[in-house]
Amino acid sequence: MINRKKTIEEITEALYAIRRKIAAEMQLLFKEMQMTHPQWIVLHHIKKNGITNIKCLADVLCITSSAATQIVNGLVKKGLLIRKRNKEDRRILNIELSAKAKEQFGLIKNKSFNALSSLFDTLDDKELQEFRDLNIKVATRMPKKDSGQKEN
Repeated sequence: MINRKKTIEEITEALYAIRRKIAAEMQLLFKEMQMTHPQWIVLHHIKKNGITNIKCLADVLCITSSAATQIVNGLVKKGLLIRKRNKEDRRILNIELSAKAKEQFGLIKNKSFNALSSLFDTLDDKELQEFRDLNIKVATRMPKKDSGQKEN
């Protein structure tokens, strides 16, 4: 019979090692792109969920609206985001990807894929699919974040 506690500890240690490696690879990529991790999260969130606003981004990042505004300002200056007034409520600014961001998103995704794919070179195709399936199975059983936050 397996020692479940020991096995879970080993899995957790391996997951932390994978997370550290992914974080290190992504930091190199962010540096190359002259972007911060929160800026990447904002771009990815808008790409995945569409037009949003500062309040939503602040909730996603678990930061204040003021801090989210600073992140958005940086991305607007880089030409990656644009602000538009909300047609229903002119006090609200909607935020969306610019044409430049839409063009570059594929390149950014390819760079991040290339940076991370080597982590899984040790697995053959069948093992990789099993790894994916097991991760999805565990992830779908995790409790959801607050109802105001969407999963990334």
